[in-house]
Amino acid sequence: MRRLVPFLNWVLLAILLVACASSQAGRSQAPAPSASPVLKPPLMLTIWHSWSGAKLEALNSIAREYEQAYPEIRIRLVSQPLTDLVGNYSRSVADGAAPQLVILPGRYVAELAARQQLAPLDEPLSTAARETLLPALLDGVRINDRLYALPLTYDGLVLFYDRRHLPEAPATFEQILALRPPAEASAETRTWSLAYYLSLETTLPYLSAMGGALVDGAGRPIFASSGRNATQRWLSWLKQLQSQPQILASTDYSAVDAAVQAGRVWSAIDWGQRQEVYARAWSADVVGIAALPAIAADQPPATLALTEVLAINPVATAEQHAAALAFARTMIASPAQERLSRAGGMPARRGVAVPEERAAVQAALQRVQTLVPATTMPPVWRPLSEVFRSVVANAAPIPEALDAVSAASPPGGP
Repeated sequence: MRRLVPFLNWVLLAILLVACASSQAGRSQAPAPSASPVLKPPLMLTIWHSWSGAKLEALNSIAREYEQAYPEIRIRLVSQPLTDLVGNYSRSVADGAAPQLVILPGRYVAELAARQQLAPLDEPLSTAARETLLPALLDGVRINDRLYALPLTYDGLVLFYDRRHLPEAPATFEQILALRPPAEASAETRTWSLAYYLSLETTLPYLSAMGGALVDGAGRPIFASSGRNATQRWLSWLKQLQSQPQILASTDYSAVDAAVQAGRVWSAIDWGQRQEVYARAWSADVVGIAALPAIAADQPPATLALTEVLAINPVATAEQHAAALAFARTMIASPAQERLSRAGGMPARRGVAVPEERAAVQAALQRVQTLVPATTMPPVWRPLSEVFRSVVANAAPIPEALDAVSAASPPGGP
């Protein structure tokens, strides 16, 4: 028995050694755990804009829904002051630090396109997609037959009138001049038949009513050359409006707006998006909305279309450009256009319904002779602005102002 115990001890030790060896062999032959997969970071699209309030909320909700549809893409919205937006964007493109997309006023498109700071969109965007948008708005962002931006929303001028004083909208300025608000003893209670803030944008529709034009068929400025006579008639007419005692026609926006807010005007030429201002001043149920009054029965104006457009940075990578195009298509699709419409913008897409309270504005804009895009050509806009300001501010006679801009322009200029 004593001999048997040492023998059993040796057997047990051998078994343990074999078991340990087997365990080590099993561990060495087991497959190594796989490495954690490397997740690709999402593609970032940055959009510069100057929107606020309901429009910014609509833009943000559209962007967030886009991210849900495309989980591999993230959209960052960066607010810029409107006064700095175009300049900052232009400089950042030159520095290679610009956003992939920008929402800006349509009148700056030609200036940025001339610097090659906007990507052409006509080839990647299908004809069917372009045809869903209002043609006049597309004309404002088409430069040399190439499309450089997509209109998102627009606004136009209409006539607001108080039904308590005017059962029907005045169709012409002759009818407006025939109105005689009661004379008041003090300036604080004075009433006008029409309030009209005079700016280049608000008065430009009446240049066409005078038979004038900014550019010829080739896009060359003509307002101070071959179109000079019509421009003179337009500016002279504006001067006459300023002298009419029953009309508040002024370049002082604060004075015009104060009269509207106080309910001391019977009618006003203003942008459609300001409908709520008149509803508060007069009461919503008495606000009438009509197309712009004509100078005379045979001189109807065309209304101006001020657009807000979406453009793409040309220095974006191919991947960013493709994602930016997909987002652009989303912004002109019916759901996004309806959302922007509810936020206060007039939709650029055809057939999109607007809220019931703004249907009259849309109808008024559709009744005008034509919807003219605000000029996007700096060679026209800037010199014409100089002429306008000097004339309406009585700084220079009309012929002298036109002569000055003609002398400062290169051959073939205004």
